[in-house]
Amino acid sequence: MIHIYTGNGKGKTTAAFGLAMRASGQGMKVAIFQFFKPAKLICGEEVSARKLKNIRVVKCRECHPMFGGQGKAKKAILELVKDAEKAIFGKRYGMVVLDEIINVVDQDFFSSKKFISLLKKSPKKLELVLTGRGDISRIEEYADYVTILVEKKHPFRAKIDARRGVEY
Repeated sequence: MIHIYTGNGKGKTTAAFGLAMRASGQGMKVAIFQFFKPAKLICGEEVSARKLKNIRVVKCRECHPMFGGQGKAKKAILELVKDAEKAIFGKRYGMVVLDEIINVVDQDFFSSKKFISLLKKSPKKLELVLTGRGDISRIEEYADYVTILVEKKHPFRAKIDARRGVEY
């Protein structure tokens, strides 16, 4: 089944990692591909997931143009998409998480047409988890779960920095 975690609220990645940890606890093999998370930023979810034998976490080398050149980022993102496709169609994993893939498609790093084709062809026995902010109108119909996280209040608005263990 296809899961979507989206919206401007906090917790999309955390929800996906929680689902991955639940799956791992039940013996399922999980691959997590993180597209827009800087390699230098090691979030608490990633630290915990890497301790579990059934979860593989892969980050994009050049995660976003704001951290490097647009061309480098696009090339690295497309390479990670290829790796993710191997995981999706390789029959090794019961769950594949594409963290921030909605941003990738929404910002035209990867064609929405190609992405929809991937969704249509994804194996029926695979749990495919999509996260990120952006327009989901073209992909929502292919999802079995859609969760929209809405920010109502956040300490960031009061100029409070992200806190280790809570925001990352």
